[in-house]
Parts: sequence; C-alpha cells; structure tokens
Amino acid sequence: MNNVVIIGAGQTGRGFLNKFFYLNDQFVTFLDKDEDLINQLQEKKSYQISFGEEHAPLIVDNYEAYSIFSNQAKQIIRSADLIFVSVGRPNLKDVKEILKEIGNDPSKQVDIITAENGINVSSELEDLKGNDNIHIAESIVFCTTLSVEGSLDIFSEDLNYLPYDVVALGHTLNYQGMEPVQDLDVLMTRKILTYNCISACVAYLGSYKGYTDYAEAANDPEIYGKIQTIRSALDQSIAKEFHISLEEQHDFSDMAIKKFTNRNIKDTVERNVRDVDRKLGSNERLIAPLIVLYKNNTCSPELLSVVAAALYYGEKTKTLKKDLRSYLENLPEEWQNKVLCYLEELTRS
Repeated sequence: MNNVVIIGAGQTGRGFLNKFFYLNDQFVTFLDKDEDLINQLQEKKSYQISFGEEHAPLIVDNYEAYSIFSNQAKQIIRSADLIFVSVGRPNLKDVKEILKEIGNDPSKQVDIITAENGINVSSELEDLKGNDNIHIAESIVFCTTLSVEGSLDIFSEDLNYLPYDVVALGHTLNYQGMEPVQDLDVLMTRKILTYNCISACVAYLGSYKGYTDYAEAANDPEIYGKIQTIRSALDQSIAKEFHISLEEQHDFSDMAIKKFTNRNIKDTVERNVRDVDRKLGSNERLIAPLIVLYKNNTCSPELLSVVAAALYYGEKTKTLKKDLRSYLENLPEEWQNKVLCYLEELTRS
C-alpha cells in the first residue's frame, strides 16, 4: 500500500479524487489550510458521496486529516509516495513551498500529480522538477462535484475517469479509472474548446433567459438547439486541428452534452457565469473555439451570439474590466461587428 496524500480537501479532493482510493481500499491523508474543514473531517470520521439515481451512495471513511501548516503535515509529506494536489492554480505556489519538505533523497521516490484544470499547470511547481526523486505530472478532472450545504457530503457525477500524463510521470498508476494519456496537453486543449465552451453556452444563454437551474437551462429547447449547432461546427474544426477522427471528437462532445443536460447534477447558472472577464480571455472557452473555427474557414453565428450574451452579463453585473472591443480583438473585424450587433439586440429586448 502506498502512502497517499491529497492536498486540498475540497469538492474535487474529497468528492472525486478520494473516490478512486476508497474503491481500491487505499487509506489517504487530507491536508488543507481550512482549519474548520479539517476539524470537521477529524470529528465526523466519514462523509457521503451521492450520485443521484445513477449509483448508490458511498460512505467514505478511509482517511485522516490535518492542517497543512501542522508539524504532522511535514512528516506526512516526507513519508508520502503519491501526492495529489487540488487547491486551485493560484494556490500552487504556496503548496510548492510545503512540498519542498520532500527533500532530495534518491532512495525516496515520490509522485506528485496536479488535479487543476488548465494548460501547463505543473509549471507552477517548476522548482521541484530538479529533484530526480520527484516525478510531477498533470491530470484532468472532467467530473462535476458539488458540496452539500452545511455538510461534508458531496454530490458527484457518476464518472470514474481521471486521465493523467503518463509521459511526464514516467510510469502508470495502478488504480482503476486513472487512465494514462500520452498527449495530455492536447486533451486539455480539446476540453477547453469543447466542454468549457459548451458549459459557457449553457450558462450565458441560460442567464439571459432567466434560468437559475443549470440543467434546466441546458434542456431548454432553444438553448439545446443552439448547442447542437455550435457543437457540429466545433467538432469538424477540432478534428481537423488535432488530426483526430470526427467520430472521436463527436463522442467527446457528446459526453459533454450528456453531462450538462443531466438533471441529477444540481448545479446553478449563477455558479457557472462567474468570472466572465477571465472566461472571455483569448485562450479561454469562448474566444479560443472561435479562433479554431476561423483557422478552419468556419463560422458559427450561434457561438458569436453566446459571446454577446457573455458580454451582456458582464455589462449587467459590471464585472467586465476592459472595453468591449478588447475582448474581441483576436477575432476578424466582421465577427467583432456581428457580436456587437447581437449584443445590441440583447440589450434592446
């Protein structure tokens, strides 16, 4: 049995990552900076992961938990064989300092795997890569996990799939559902262009139409129809861009649509429209797919209308940090003008 540590006992850490270890009869140690959360985990001794009607709930009790600032945490990190990190990318620099406790003993081999969705996330741990005994890789989290208010319990999508960069890690992991991937960067980019894009379409169109429940917005006939049209154009261009079969990309986008229309996942539109300024970035979920479409001589008026809905939300909530044209500067001028026309129509309606 390995000494497994999960840094970050939030929704992903305890609701998704630990599920793999629980199902494999593997004990884990949670480390987190949230003292209240650690106290609850220590006192309650267990929590529940539920899956709606798709799967019987799990009562999870295969753990201990400590503050990441404690003396116990230092000792635990020094003895760890496998460390998963799920704290949010902005917090990785702080985690890096704590991980220096591992040291540089060549007889002690340690795997560190980030579970932070984003491109080149592990670069935040660059200073640790000089140690030959430390193997750092990234993984991608496709699973939605939601905390149950006032409880340690988690509602989770019923998904047992965690792809990780086997090339960077240098070997495979022997846990069912943890899938070795040779080209993780490509998979991450496809996720942003597909999953994140479709998610944004549901969120901003749903917000404009006054939905609060995310799955209800995704199942709205007009929104669902737009998503299918956008998805069709994207699948063609993404398949060409990354030299994969159209069938493979179609299956990928189909999984995304099934995820977002799943009424068992009780998510909110409000949670998914947050941080609109970032989500309108040139490498993000709305503009980046449009750039791929343009490179492949394809246009999606429907996706341009979603960008307009995102700008409308940003203006309405006063959360945009730049002028409107600045968000569109990487698009051809004709497309910029279409977005602004759509925005004007939304504002008038």
